[in-house]
Amino acid sequence: MPAPSLSRSHVEGSTGDGPTGFSRRSFLKRAGVVALGASSASALSGLVGPLASASSPRAALAKVGLQLDYLPNVQFAGSLMAASRGYYKAGGLDVTILPGGPNLSPEPVVVSGRALVGVTHTAEGLQAIANGAPLTVIGATFQKSPTCIVSRASHPIRNPKEMIGKTIGVSDTNLPIWNAFLKVNKIPASAVKVNTVQFSPQPLASGQIDGLVGFYTNEPIILDLQGVKTYAFLLNDFGYPIVDDIYIVRTADLKDPTLRGQIVALMTGEAKGWRAAFADPSEAAHLAVDVYGKKLGLSLQQQYLDMKAQGALVMSPATDQHGLFWMTPEVLSETIHSLALGGTKASPSSFTNEILAEVYAHGVIS
Repeated sequence: MPAPSLSRSHVEGSTGDGPTGFSRRSFLKRAGVVALGASSASALSGLVGPLASASSPRAALAKVGLQLDYLPNVQFAGSLMAASRGYYKAGGLDVTILPGGPNLSPEPVVVSGRALVGVTHTAEGLQAIANGAPLTVIGATFQKSPTCIVSRASHPIRNPKEMIGKTIGVSDTNLPIWNAFLKVNKIPASAVKVNTVQFSPQPLASGQIDGLVGFYTNEPIILDLQGVKTYAFLLNDFGYPIVDDIYIVRTADLKDPTLRGQIVALMTGEAKGWRAAFADPSEAAHLAVDVYGKKLGLSLQQQYLDMKAQGALVMSPATDQHGLFWMTPEVLSETIHSLALGGTKASPSSFTNEILAEVYAHGVIS
């Protein structure tokens, strides 16, 4: 399945406030193993809603959790398709998809065992590992990070140097990436005014800010559909190459035959799900809007366009050769270098393709 070409004006998931529970920032400030408190576990259980019922409990199926890093939308199309089409069940799993959000960190959920696999942002995941979290990265959804700078087409910001003297909206979550991006492009922090924003593009639409750190497959599409024409460029294309939406598991689980088999089965479902989503983006958008993200008030047109735009970021020559989520030495070297610019020390030993090698060795995915 060849990678499609990248369209200019399209970036992340859905709008709205995420659930609370584990603070991403507080977790990243401390090392390692975090146990689930009763109140936090209860909060997470209350977030699942229709996602938990996507797979009906069966004694023959192993019950496991998949923790997302954002709300359920086509950013996780592969997971939604895998649940809907029974790909997880075919692997012997009853998967509960746990929604995330800007105030929830997937890392401690995986460390605690609440989720077998988590999807997280690369900088946060590797910072957690650097702080002692016993986790390993087993794959990367986005071969190119969707993180971008989006501006209004009437006043475009076409490259990093054009940010100088402008006001850019940056969420707390994106601050490490933002600081690293300034560093690699030799732009003093004082040369750009930063406004702290949430996950809404409206401050850009209203002219309160000149640019916004967002996702190439989300905010530009939202604004374009509102009649606000945009211009966007990927950080990846200006000195900050990095994979994103990485899959993480407990390192110890890779050595447990039963849990390792479950991880392989879940990732097989993910790979099948993503291929199915690219083959039928309309179905993927429908699942996000009318089933798994029904309470979010998502736009079907926006989700469809998001799904179409993701192809050029998820697929690459490397995934054509090795399979989806594959992490080549070259990509990992670039990612580790980019992380170091933001102050996060990462090692190749934190990544492995061994689970993906088993997924594709089974020959069940073309």
